Amino acid sequence: MTYSITINAVDKTNCIENKSIQITDESNDKPSSLTCKFFDQSGAGDPELDDEIIVTKDGVRLFAGKIVKAEYNRLGASEVIFNLTATDYTRDLDRNLVVEAYENMTDKAIIEHIVANYCQGTGISTDNVIAGVTINKIVFNYVQPSQCFRKLCELTGRSWYLDYDKDVHYFPLTTAVAPFNIDSTTGDYSGLKIKKDNTNVRNRVYVRGSTYLSDAVTISQVADGEQTVFLLPNKPHNFSMKVGGVTKSVGILNIDDPAGYDYMLNYQEKYVESANGTPPAATTVMEFTFQYDIPILVAVEDKDSIEDIGQFEFAIFDTNIQNLDDARSRAQAELTDYANAIIDGSFVTLTDGFRAGQYIHIDLADYGIDEDYLIQRVNAKSLGGGQYSYTVSIANTRKLGIILFLIKMLENDKNALDLDPNEVVDELFEPSGQGIEISDSLISDSLIEPPFKWGSFKWGLAEWS
Repeated sequence: MTYSITINAVDKTNCIENKSIQITDESNDKPSSLTCKFFDQSGAGDPELDDEIIVTKDGVRLFAGKIVKAEYNRLGASEVIFNLTATDYTRDLDRNLVVEAYENMTDKAIIEHIVANYCQGTGISTDNVIAGVTINKIVFNYVQPSQCFRKLCELTGRSWYLDYDKDVHYFPLTTAVAPFNIDSTTGDYSGLKIKKDNTNVRNRVYVRGSTYLSDAVTISQVADGEQTVFLLPNKPHNFSMKVGGVTKSVGILNIDDPAGYDYMLNYQEKYVESANGTPPAATTVMEFTFQYDIPILVAVEDKDSIEDIGQFEFAIFDTNIQNLDDARSRAQAELTDYANAIIDGSFVTLTDGFRAGQYIHIDLADYGIDEDYLIQRVNAKSLGGGQYSYTVSIANTRKLGIILFLIKMLENDKNALDLDPNEVVDELFEPSGQGIEISDSLISDSLIEPPFKWGSFKWGLAEWS
């Protein structure tokens, strides 16, 4: 076995405290991270921020990235230990924000364009990007490349990660398989824990969001010759009216001057009144055209779960939900996570090669389990001599619905912007090598001889010192 740890291409294996290395790899676009203790035994100098650190075993990189934190600890007169923290090359990938609109391009072409134009000089490549579908239109408004790739994955049902050689992998989920699967004959793991939990099961979900505007409606009333105020059934939007078939001007009560309008509208109190107090003639037909608010309310259920365990209802109230499609997506996300019992767990292995985002199949008849699980987190801890113990956390693939929905909601406002290709950024530059020189000099260096006297004086405004 060959094993090495390099910092800026210099072998520092002997400078890393034995068993101090921990590597954490998580799903959901979180960068992998490494922590370790460094003691300079080579005399080649201490590590600096943004130095590149690479851990290699038998020619395969277990970690590669940049140092982002260095904690200085002096143990004695000449002994200094650094607690180092590094993150993977996502730091380089996300240096620039993407501002682009793509139309009728494949997912592969979009990823390649982003890397070519927003990751220049970083060494990021796209050798393992597999074309999937053509995207009709997608807009990225000041979004990190990693978030762009995740958004593409949400649209296409694929997955992605950046490997330790700076190459982007974009692929169908089922192709990212773990180094081994687990069944009753597998002996490459220990400490398998499986937890089933249906405490929060819910298989019929109601979502009450904000409101949306109705189609335009027209209602009619017949004037009685005395009435000057006409009640409306709803708070009106985009209001207009006709009296006897003639369009009338409408102002806003307590805001506009009644002298300039025929009628005044009170939105909150839901009525319209004659601006000058004159009632329309008896039998005159009053026509009011407007839109009104309709509450967003949907119900979605999982019939299979209801047939299996009975109906469990749940309600969500969220005024950030602005349309029916988002309401249905929110309900479906809840069902995705909670319509059935949540199953998650973990195990420990000495086998290299596990990465967050991989799929592992578990088939254990004794547990009543036979399905795919998503590896959500891998914690690697050095045992010394190049050996690592991996704690692998897993969850059934359904346990991602709400996470993905909330991420989508957070991005909606940003990605709803209409970008003008001719927009100009108001740049703020930091001046360098410039300044203002200030100097002074004496007008006269001669002394005034006493006696001294006041030039001007008012009582109560001065005192002798």
